[in-house]
Amino acid sequence: MYRRNKGNFYLEDILTGKQQSLRTKQEAKAKRLLAGKNQSVEQPQMNLAMARVYLASKSPELMSRTWDDVMRDMEAGYQDGTKIRWQKMMRCAPFQIIRNLPLLYTESAHFLAVLRHPKAGTSTNKWLRIMHNRAMDLGWLLSPVLVRRAWPKILTKRMQAITYDQHCQLVAKEHEPEFKLYLQMLWETGGSQTDIACLQRDNIDADQKRITYRRKKLQTQLFHGAAIVIGPNIQHLLDQLPKEGFLFPRLRLQPEGIRASRFAKQCRKLKITGVSLHISGYDPSLRLRRGQSAGDRAWFAWLDGQRNFAFLHKIVFRFRLKWNCARNDSDSIDSH
Repeated sequence: MYRRNKGNFYLEDILTGKQQSLRTKQEAKAKRLLAGKNQSVEQPQMNLAMARVYLASKSPELMSRTWDDVMRDMEAGYQDGTKIRWQKMMRCAPFQIIRNLPLLYTESAHFLAVLRHPKAGTSTNKWLRIMHNRAMDLGWLLSPVLVRRAWPKILTKRMQAITYDQHCQLVAKEHEPEFKLYLQMLWETGGSQTDIACLQRDNIDADQKRITYRRKKLQTQLFHGAAIVIGPNIQHLLDQLPKEGFLFPRLRLQPEGIRASRFAKQCRKLKITGVSLHISGYDPSLRLRRGQSAGDRAWFAWLDGQRNFAFLHKIVFRFRLKWNCARNDSDSIDSH
């Protein structure tokens, strides 16, 4: 601190050399202002140092945990395809910014650097949120790094259910018999691509006219499996498939990404956009042509107007879940 010719006191930052007027000619007041400035800089650092001392005495591991520990903890809870996708995402460049960063030293600027990385996308936003919430749930973060309203909005590509005409074009374009039957089976059953590719003859009850199988993605949830009635169309397809073992022996060995890429390639040739192999069996208008009860027809007629696939998938899943629970309840009553 020093005084200039006109009597006003000034202070100078010893780190940056920047000078600033204290707007006073009284030495006592100038000293109080200088002390306040120094305290405003020193106190946050002192508070942070004291907090680290207390936390280290409570849990030494809390001070040394990094985001890599969160990644490995989450990886242990994933299986199969989800685990592979998680490992691939964690190897991406955006997440290398925080991999070795201690959790307690993480600031919003670190997360924003991940989200604004040139190679970051919607998946980066989603997985970073999941990691952040996991660390909060485990008590490894003392407070949120980013509050909810500060997260960038998740922008997803709009998808819609494939139409009957598009399905017919794809089937006509496909020359390989196994993949052609696979596309038709997806359309008729509405199943996921992996579940249908792994179907076996043991899943088919010829007497009861049912296809039953455990859904791969729901093995740990209440909705244990799926049951599909075998109608004339499905029966016609089953007659063309192997009589024992897996129905699609070659396709079941292919990764789901290979099957999806092949489907996408055919769509590009036919200039079909906004669909994927995952939703190749989800057209509510198909159900309308199968003659359900009046209530079902009205329900699917309403669904037919919903072109948002994410919303459609949730509604169809809830409907199937309630129907399955009601069927199980009725079976248990009949058995008693």
